[in-house]
Amino acid sequence: MTYLEQYHELIKNGEVIVGYWIRKAVENLIEDLNNPAYIYNTINAHKRIKFMESCCLQSKQPYYMKPIALMPWQKAWWEALYSFEMADTGLRRFTEGLLEIARKNGKSTMLAADGNYDLFVGEGGTDICCASNDDRQARLIWNEIAGMRSRLDPRKVLTGQNLTEIKNRQKNITVSRLSSKTQNKDGFNISKTYLDESHDIDEENGQSEIAEACWRGMSSKDEPLFLNSTTQGFNRDCYLDKKISYC
Repeated sequence: MTYLEQYHELIKNGEVIVGYWIRKAVENLIEDLNNPAYIYNTINAHKRIKFMESCCLQSKQPYYMKPIALMPWQKAWWEALYSFEMADTGLRRFTEGLLEIARKNGKSTMLAADGNYDLFVGEGGTDICCASNDDRQARLIWNEIAGMRSRLDPRKVLTGQNLTEIKNRQKNITVSRLSSKTQNKDGFNISKTYLDESHDIDEENGQSEIAEACWRGMSSKDEPLFLNSTTQGFNRDCYLDKKISYC
């Protein structure tokens, strides 16, 4: 079975307890496996998962320098995100994902492993943006990618970094940051965005321009990907609440 089907079986058998909306989302995805509008091609997703568990070493105790071990839901998430393709165009089905996960459960590490794959194995000429409400939050995933990069390529044979960018020089792949403090939010030409702690974006104060700037930067791409991650927080009637309602 695919990782998505394995996770579905764990839910059905009661081995994994999930809420109504997660169960419904998984059931919908399982139904779509037989939908002729989609093709489920797991090659790219499984390459990513193998890279994450083989090459991405963690940065925090007690897991420092230990490889990532993805849980069943994480494997199902990555597989579904990257495997569904439109049957008529061959393009990736999903352009946006919402990940709600409690504090200190490895959210930054999980997303950074995906970014590290793109840095080393991704298509040349790709720009990736780590965005958040302030620069400290935007640095969380960016720093994790930087740490994984340094442990995988300590002599900087393929990659390097400075204060603002992580770069694969041979393939011209760049990972940068964007926050509310960034003066010029236009002019980006990015393929993927990691929006971290999106519950802190207060749309009433105009700070949703961070997300909008990232979408504008991806507007020319055939397969953009906007990954919105959050610990939910305590703000109400904000940017995140509207996203959750839409989902």
